[in-house]
Amino acid sequence: MTSLRKPRRGPEISKIATGMALLTAFGLVLGACAPAAATEPTELPATQVPPATEPPQAQPTDTQAPEVRAVKIGVLNPTTGGLAFSGEQTNTGIQLYFDNHEIPGVEVELVYADTAGDPQQALEQARRLVDQEGVDFLMGLVNSAVAVPVAQYADEAEIPFLIVVAGARAATGPDRSPYVFRTAMANGQQDAPLGWYTATELGLTRAAIFAWDFLVGEERAGAFAEQFTAAGGTIVTEQKPPLGTTDYGPFISQVDPDAVDVVYAFFAGPGALGFLQQMSEFALLPDLQVTASGYFTAGVLAGMGQNALGLVQGTQYVPALDNPENQTFLQLYQAEVGGQPGVYEAEGYLGAEVAARAIQAVGGDLSDPQAFLNALASLQFDGPAGPFRFGDDGQSVRNVYITRVVEGDDGLVTQEVINVIEGVSLDWTPPE
Repeated sequence: MTSLRKPRRGPEISKIATGMALLTAFGLVLGACAPAAATEPTELPATQVPPATEPPQAQPTDTQAPEVRAVKIGVLNPTTGGLAFSGEQTNTGIQLYFDNHEIPGVEVELVYADTAGDPQQALEQARRLVDQEGVDFLMGLVNSAVAVPVAQYADEAEIPFLIVVAGARAATGPDRSPYVFRTAMANGQQDAPLGWYTATELGLTRAAIFAWDFLVGEERAGAFAEQFTAAGGTIVTEQKPPLGTTDYGPFISQVDPDAVDVVYAFFAGPGALGFLQQMSEFALLPDLQVTASGYFTAGVLAGMGQNALGLVQGTQYVPALDNPENQTFLQLYQAEVGGQPGVYEAEGYLGAEVAARAIQAVGGDLSDPQAFLNALASLQFDGPAGPFRFGDDGQSVRNVYITRVVEGDDGLVTQEVINVIEGVSLDWTPPE
């Protein structure tokens, strides 16, 4: 009987109140150092055999038990520090998939390791997983700061590595290692179609850009601006608050509401929450249209309340997606975790499905890494977020969903899908 081993979960997934979610969501853009806290999978109890006076004799049999191959996966995500909430949610999605899907003839073991969102600790844990735990491949990471150094290590160690959330473009850029694949969308992969859509479909052509002044903000705002201006839009002003800014007044006050008709914003967690609140205090909402990527509301949409009404986003996943795979995901999540999943759980679940499908394609035999890499490269399937495949650059090619925040029947804010831009790659260009 083929079985999938369900090891002990990684660090306990806590159900944290909304206030804690705001604080930790801010950690999306901040690396935090903390001691490692790797979790070992639970060992099955040994069977006790009473002593015998003579060894038992093997009996002839016409059938042999089917061979079960063991696959060991190293999961790298922060479970301490400012990124812990995002890391734990991603781990929840990974575990949820493997807990509910068997791979014929394969026993999967997940070995969790804590990166604390810190590049040095992430590298140390990656080396430990490979050298001491003997994992067959690595997966995980939620922040860009650790993605590139771990990708470089995977190349040097010649071990496959699946990035499931972190968006740093360099990881799947021109110098990308053949050992690296990213199931998530890279920085700007959502924002570029949103820029085009804003100018062409919303008909808004005078933009003010607000984005934190660091790599991720630069990559995301740059992608939006490139396609927005190519479609005939004009960037009237670009404001770059320092990372960690809480008082946006000096930056918002630079905007002449008569000179712009749309705002693009890249902030996260309490930064995004505070930005909309202060936009309202400056009387720019609800008249001025705000656009953003999906991560703008991750974990904080409910807290934004009425200030978020009308917000248009480009995102890779929302629970409202109507397809059989998403319904299965939502039902599993509701039954085992409770509530509705967010983008981090969805990305973890997707990353696990990609890994499982590639493992099955090679029959659980990962002794030849190249065969496993070839299996990853050739994957095509429909998941909870829609069609999935990899491009030649190892970067996922996925749909971008244009959503609008509306008031639901229960009076709470929610997201509805208003358009779909299909097959968006890292080098996406608008349709002719």
